[in-house]
Order: sequence, then C-alpha cells, then structure tokens
Amino acid sequence: MTTDASDLMAEALKRVDLKGTFSPEEIGAKVGLTKMRAEAAARFLSNQGILVLGFDSAAHFSPDFRKSRMKSEGSESSAAKGAKPRRRATSSRKVAG
Repeated sequence: MTTDASDLMAEALKRVDLKGTFSPEEIGAKVGLTKMRAEAAARFLSNQGILVLGFDSAAHFSPDFRKSRMKSEGSESSAAKGAKPRRRATSSRKVAG
C-alpha cells in the first residue's frame, strides 16, 4: 500500500463511521495531500477493494471491508474486556397445571 493511501485510510477511519460517506479530497487535505494525490490514493484503495467511489467524488468503505473490520473490532473488544460467553437467562415462573 502506498504511503498516501495508508494515510488517507487511517484518517478516514478516524473521522468517518464505517457506514458513512466522505470526500477523499477533504480527508486527504487534513493529512496534507493535494487533490490529485488524494484522488490517486482513493483510486488505489478502490482497486484494493477497500473503498467504493461514486461519480460525485464521494467514497464509502466497501461492504467486504466493513464486514472484515467489524469482525476484527468485535473480537478485539471482547478479548480486551476478558468477556466470558453469556448464558441465556431462564424464567423461574411456575406453570399452573
């Protein structure tokens, strides 16, 4: 991955929700990329299957990337908390019969 692409992706992950839409130009400007370099980085990420680019210069994360990111974040958060598997609560009501 190019430096510009990794910088753009890191900044986008900080500022945008995984389901959100963003402008690669604006995000790139925040990390010091020119318009052309930000667009090239976004195209690179699109070719890698990370971003989906629209005709209006908008971008969003691809569904496959979101799924993989959600799985990795979910496993990290439960492992970090030391979470144990939850047991299903049962009812203690008596049935009249």
